[in-house]
Amino acid sequence: MPNASFVSGADGGSALAAALAYLARGWVPVPMSPRRKRPLLPWRELQKRRPSEAEVKGWYRRWPSAGVAVVTGGLSGLVVLDVDPANGGASSLAAEEARHGALRRTVEVRTGGGGRHLYFAHPGGDVRNRTGFAPGLDLRGDGGIIIAPPSIHPSGRPYAWCAGRSPGDLDLAPLPVWLDPRDPGDGAHRGHSPAYWRELVRVGVEAGRRNGTIASFAGHLLWHGVDPDIVLELLLGWNRMRCRPPLGDAEVAEVVRSIGRAHRRGEGGDNGQSAG
Repeated sequence: MPNASFVSGADGGSALAAALAYLARGWVPVPMSPRRKRPLLPWRELQKRRPSEAEVKGWYRRWPSAGVAVVTGGLSGLVVLDVDPANGGASSLAAEEARHGALRRTVEVRTGGGGRHLYFAHPGGDVRNRTGFAPGLDLRGDGGIIIAPPSIHPSGRPYAWCAGRSPGDLDLAPLPVWLDPRDPGDGAHRGHSPAYWRELVRVGVEAGRRNGTIASFAGHLLWHGVDPDIVLELLLGWNRMRCRPPLGDAEVAEVVRSIGRAHRRGEGGDNGQSAG
């Protein structure tokens, strides 16, 4: 069920409620100047640590009319595609989807400026920010920040979750291969340790991490030469036993097939790291 904090209004109190809801999801909130794209405090340290609940409440006692942003990257487990139609973003995205296939349904924000923020699961490693990699398209990854609902845009319009696409409605989709800027530099695949994968197999993941983790898991197994049919059967079983709650079999199969197609093209040699 959706969390009310994700669909509430735009006053300062609801911004606090949203910030606390984001914190509870493992995202890192940052207070923003009202109707401005400027953080109210130095936020670089928040790329490396999560604030406490008391700290977040203190921010909004100090700045009761503040908006809220979320730090992107590995700590929050987020990568966000920023689509700005005013600068050609809609046309650029349509061209990329014609080339690579339609984006999977994922968490999405309608911005106060008429744009779109598409949230994806962070795949692990270092996902660099990419500003203007196509007209009107930016990628916010490690070292980035994105304004979140219910903040108010300088236009006076609020940022809002699209209907049926709030974080309480569905999981983050895996980051599409064509959006993934990771480059180890020496061709090496730097992944998690065997201990990480053993723990993942044993413990599983909760809603919000299922799609991205299954995608990463599939890439890890394929990279190590496991037959694609075996990968699918293994992940179907793992999902049923370890994901809380399990995804539908058809959704798991589609994620695995997508990673398999990328792997066959030589694009999807997953680095063995899961979404944060």
